[in-house]
Amino acid sequence: MKIYFSAQRQSNSIFLELDVSESITAQEVLELNQVHNLLNADDDFLKIGVNGEELDGKYKALPVNYRMSEGERLEVYRLLHQDPKERRKNKANQKKES
Repeated sequence: MKIYFSAQRQSNSIFLELDVSESITAQEVLELNQVHNLLNADDDFLKIGVNGEELDGKYKALPVNYRMSEGERLEVYRLLHQDPKERRKNKANQKKES
């Protein structure tokens, strides 16, 4: 079956189309050689999601238990260095002062 893998890095974006077995879990996808080699240990990836929903163990299963389905996209999220709301607020305040 075909699934997709996506990760945003500071320098570039990664997007792969993978042909995998029907019973693969999200964790097993991360351990595939072609995916594992792209993810460096020093990257600040913290969360895993599928089609925009985080695999957190509350609403969706943890990556080790989540079985991928045909056409799904596994996403690796990195830590935001600045809150987008705060950034917009600061920008608006700077415009007011000018």
